[in-house]
Amino acid sequence: MPSEAWSSLGFSRLGGVLSAAVLLVLAQPPFDLFPLAVVALVPLAIAVGSLPDNPSGAWTATVLGGAFGSAYWGWTLVWIPAVVAPHFSWAYPGYLLLLSILVLLSALCGRLIHAFHGAFGLTLGLALPLAWVGVEWAKAHFPFGLAFPWMGLSLGFSSQPDLLGVAEWIGESGVSFWLAGVNGMIAMAVMKTRVGKGRRAWAGAALALFIPAVLGLSRARTLPLSPGPTVAVVGTRVPAELRVRPDLAGAEAISQVLGSVGSLVPGAADLVVIPEGTIPVSIQAEQAAGLLEDLIFFSGAVEAPVVFGGLGGDGPGQVGAGLTNSAFLLSYPPSDESRAAIQVYDKARLVPGMESGSYRRGGRQSVFVAGDWTYGPLVCYESLFGGSARRAKTTGAEVLINLSSDIWFGHEGSLVGSLFLTQHPAHLVLRAIETRSPVVRAANGGFSFLLDPRGHKASETVSGEGDVVRNELTVYEGKTLFIRTGDWVGPVCALLSASVLFLVGMGYRRRVGTGRF
Repeated sequence: MPSEAWSSLGFSRLGGVLSAAVLLVLAQPPFDLFPLAVVALVPLAIAVGSLPDNPSGAWTATVLGGAFGSAYWGWTLVWIPAVVAPHFSWAYPGYLLLLSILVLLSALCGRLIHAFHGAFGLTLGLALPLAWVGVEWAKAHFPFGLAFPWMGLSLGFSSQPDLLGVAEWIGESGVSFWLAGVNGMIAMAVMKTRVGKGRRAWAGAALALFIPAVLGLSRARTLPLSPGPTVAVVGTRVPAELRVRPDLAGAEAISQVLGSVGSLVPGAADLVVIPEGTIPVSIQAEQAAGLLEDLIFFSGAVEAPVVFGGLGGDGPGQVGAGLTNSAFLLSYPPSDESRAAIQVYDKARLVPGMESGSYRRGGRQSVFVAGDWTYGPLVCYESLFGGSARRAKTTGAEVLINLSSDIWFGHEGSLVGSLFLTQHPAHLVLRAIETRSPVVRAANGGFSFLLDPRGHKASETVSGEGDVVRNELTVYEGKTLFIRTGDWVGPVCALLSASVLFLVGMGYRRRVGTGRF
């Protein structure tokens, strides 16, 4: 790093990017101070945008981006070493590897902001969102099984789903582009105000913020919804310590599920959903037979089909034997050919590190049909991927169902433990709005709830042993633009970012001017 870069770094710039990291943390779950989402990146944009367009400035921008990433991701993912480590030996090295990748991507973001703004002369209102979303897309498509679309900028508005309404047109990447663009325009306004020219910039930032927000609010209030299925969710809390004894873990999960029978009026639900891993061995294994019989009994007692999580594949029941993390549907009433017809969905997106060495990617990505309704399963981590929800919708799903097991990642009673437990389900708000679908979440040790197609809670949130929530869902019968086109904002930003890096690496510099706000 050139010595001039060290001198231009400065405590004010470094303090600015660290304050940006703090503001972004506070904007997102579990703090949910959503107004901060439109100003959190302003200190970062000002720090990078005020750098000279020369190699020293480029180096400084890269360091500032890395400093931001270290502070932001270091805290956001602190639950990995603090909470996961007692259960999984990979937690410490996994945290360091993931943090290193994310810090490097954040450093790349700083470099890209500088290149877009300095070498190409784009305003910060364009430079910041192009760089930010390009890096977000890269993070979500990282190779080697390390794709990690965790906590995008759009999650800053997850507590206010009506403000996210434009997601049905432009997806999560588009929302991040919008919010980053507003941050960049506010940064421009601050910098211009310092030289007495900020009035128009503030007006532009206000319009950029309020027009999409008002469109979202209007859409939420006018969205045509029809009556949908009545769905019940049973939450469980099987202690993580039982994972070394799958037979005991399965027995405890089934015991909690059976204990909820008294809370469910027979025939009052079109579907009952219980969490991921309820049967923690291959359902073809001998030790699964009794657990499966209990679930068949449960289905008969509540007079409804049941979706549950378990292990599929051809292995004998031990992890690492070609098993899949799967969701299953027990049909009700039973078919003539068997006591319960079973539909299967295999998880396609494996959690980096935690599952990629234990399970294999499944080949059965079907939707579930129960009665008059079609359901699209998303197992645990798949809730982070807009493309997975879109695939379910394009294959006929009317309702999205997410099965998860969050017991490894903390307890809602502690600040660090609550990070994962609130961050993980917040992504489903985006999935509901992008596809305008109701969402059902059943979790072991986490939060279970139902969302309507506007991203609003359609039920109380529960987390406990055999807790039950039930509600009649509403459905949107149309197809959103996001379902029709998919994510195009992210790939475009990533392509432009790659092109800019190439051109700057080849020595491109614009010929006139010294940079615009």
